[in-house]
Amino acid sequence: MTSCHSKEEFESFGRYGQAVFQPSCPSGYPHFRYSLHSSASLRNACGGATIPTAETFPRQNLRFWRDSLKTCLASFAPAGRSLPTAYASYGIHPQIVTPSYLKNDFPTKLSYLESLLSEKKIIAIGECGFDFFTQEFKATATEQEIVFKEQLRLAQKYGVPLLLHLRKSIEKIFSYSGELKKLPSVIFHSFPGTFREADSLKKHGINAFFSFGKPILNGKKSAIECARKLPLQNLLFETDAPYQTLKGEKETLPGDIKKVYQRACELRKISLEEMTESILENFMRAYFQS
Repeated sequence: MTSCHSKEEFESFGRYGQAVFQPSCPSGYPHFRYSLHSSASLRNACGGATIPTAETFPRQNLRFWRDSLKTCLASFAPAGRSLPTAYASYGIHPQIVTPSYLKNDFPTKLSYLESLLSEKKIIAIGECGFDFFTQEFKATATEQEIVFKEQLRLAQKYGVPLLLHLRKSIEKIFSYSGELKKLPSVIFHSFPGTFREADSLKKHGINAFFSFGKPILNGKKSAIECARKLPLQNLLFETDAPYQTLKGEKETLPGDIKKVYQRACELRKISLEEMTESILENFMRAYFQS
């Protein structure tokens, strides 16, 4: 899933497809994911390419990461096969929300998001959600909630999944369980909570899918327990390239999704074939079953 957060990114990038790999992707690893963000303080990444931040990488060079996507997709397609198709999501990320953003930019961004939904150019809204990881982000909690509520409203209106970003805010999302269960599905990107919290979200009636990446490789106990104990039908996997690096790594590469799958197979004690078939089914239910 590549989550775009600006019109410029979406339209430049969209010519080559983006976001969720179609389940028929010949890589054999459904739901490979990475992200693009418009703010220099956020992520700027495409596939395995190293993308400089906005301070050093002018916006007119967006063509560079667009072309990087083509290279990335080609690396997953066997010789002689057409490139795998990808799909898009678009959302207003909580880290970019400030009082100034809410006043000056949010109305236009929200209007653009709705235009993408009405024209059926995206299959999900996100990333969106809450980020209270730093004091700076906590200070915008009120603004984040306003922005989240509007995206939730649009997800309900258009009947699309919501892709959630949650940091130090898992308890916040429980207050929205009554609204979230009205959606076709909710995908928890790099789920930060515990097994008990994941199980509770399901018991609240949310059609929840919990996505995991390299934290199951680096020893994060809560992620490992979730990947091991949650029903297989509720799992998805991702890379979040180039982030979520392991010790000694400079970046995460798209191909690292294989490591995530292999570790998940070890935790579940099932074959890679069974795992990929299951995740493929989950992918379809998460994004295409209304």
